[in-house]
Amino acid sequence: ELSWFKEIQQRVNVNASFCKMFPNSEVCGADLGPNADYVVMNVPKDHRVASRNSSKVRSTLRQFVRDWAKEGKAERDANYSPMIKALLQYLPPPKNGTKGAAPTVLCPGCGLARLPFDLVRLGYAAQGNEFSYHMLLGSHLILNRSEKAECFPIFPYTLSLTHRKGRWDHLRSVKVPDVCPMEALSGPGGGYLSMAAGEFVEVYKNQECAWDSVASCFFLDTAKNVFLYIRTIAHIIREGGFWVNLGPLLYHYADTNEISIELSWEEVRPYICKYFDIVEEEQRYARYTNNPEGLSTTRYRAIFFVAKRNAEKVE
Repeated sequence: ELSWFKEIQQRVNVNASFCKMFPNSEVCGADLGPNADYVVMNVPKDHRVASRNSSKVRSTLRQFVRDWAKEGKAERDANYSPMIKALLQYLPPPKNGTKGAAPTVLCPGCGLARLPFDLVRLGYAAQGNEFSYHMLLGSHLILNRSEKAECFPIFPYTLSLTHRKGRWDHLRSVKVPDVCPMEALSGPGGGYLSMAAGEFVEVYKNQECAWDSVASCFFLDTAKNVFLYIRTIAHIIREGGFWVNLGPLLYHYADTNEISIELSWEEVRPYICKYFDIVEEEQRYARYTNNPEGLSTTRYRAIFFVAKRNAEKVE
C-alpha cells in the first residue's frame, strides 16, 4: 500500500543523506585544487550508477552495523575478540606506567576500521589497509567526523524484503557509531591509529620486516593469488612477530571473469608453514554482516590460526 512505500522512501532518503557525507577531499591522495570540495561533491551530468556500486553501497551500510553499531557486537565478539585475545597473549602492549614501544599491528582489508580502532584502544599502534573506496570514505567519516556516539541514524535493511519475520523489520533504524572514536582516542595515551589506501601487495611490497604483527579478518580469500598475500605478509613481519588470521576460503573472484586461484586449506597451509610456525589452529564459526533479526543467516566455518614468523627469507 502507499503508506508502506512512503515509509521505505523516507528511509532511503535518510540513507542517501548519510552517504552524501562520505565524499571528502581529505581522503583523496591527489591535489584537487582550490575547489576540492566541489570536485568531490559534484555529480557529473547524466551520470548513472553502476549496479556493482549500488550493491556495494548496500553492503557498506550493513558493514556499519557489523563494525560500528551495538547490534553488531555479537558478530564482532565472534570475529575480532579471538584475534585480539591472541595478540594480547603473544604480543602484549606495554602495561600502563611502563616504558616501551607499542607493538605495531597491520590490519589488511579492515573494512570500516573497527579492528584497528579496538587494538589502538588496548595500547597497540595499528594501521588499517583498505582497497574499497566505499570503505575508505565510510571509515573516514566515522573516525574523523563523528561528534558523538550514535550520531548517525541509518536504515541498512530498508531494501531487503526477503527473510523478514515481521512486516516492518526492514524499516528499523540502527545508530552509528556505538562509541565516538575521537572521544575514545583523545587525551594522553590515546594511541596511534592510521589508514593506508590501496591494494595490499602494492602498498606494502617495500616494507620488509616493518611490522610486529598482522591481524587479518575475512581477508585471505580476497586475493586473486593467495600466495602473493602470504609472501607479502611474511615479507613485512619481522622474525619472531605474529600473524593472527580468521576467515573462510570463499575466494571473492571465483565467480568472476578475473584470474582466481582457489585452493583448499590443505594446500594453503604448507605455504604458510614455510615462513611461519603455527602455534594455534582451529575452526571457528563466524558470520559476516549478518541481519540479527532476519530469518536467514550464513554461518562460516572459518579458519583461525596464530602463526609466529620464522627465519626463512622471502625471495
